[in-house]
Amino acid sequence: MKDVYVDRFVKFNISQGVARLDFARLEDIDAEKKEMQLSPSARLVMPLDSFSHFVDQLVKVKTEMQKRATEVAKNASEPASDETH
Repeated sequence: MKDVYVDRFVKFNISQGVARLDFARLEDIDAEKKEMQLSPSARLVMPLDSFSHFVDQLVKVKTEMQKRATEVAKNASEPASDETH
């Protein structure tokens, strides 16, 4: 299996029953202008039924991430209990 790292999702296209997702790599940041320079890095291509399954899985991942973030925030806002009396 090959790992591919990307910094941004930049473009989506559906044509002839195939979904194409384009990703980019961050090349440079201009701090003064607050701009990023991106360059193409990868394209994910899949049939629509596979893409639909992919989206379903992403929704589950996002829901789980939000649930965990809520739990972390809740735990961080609770005062520490003093068990030594």
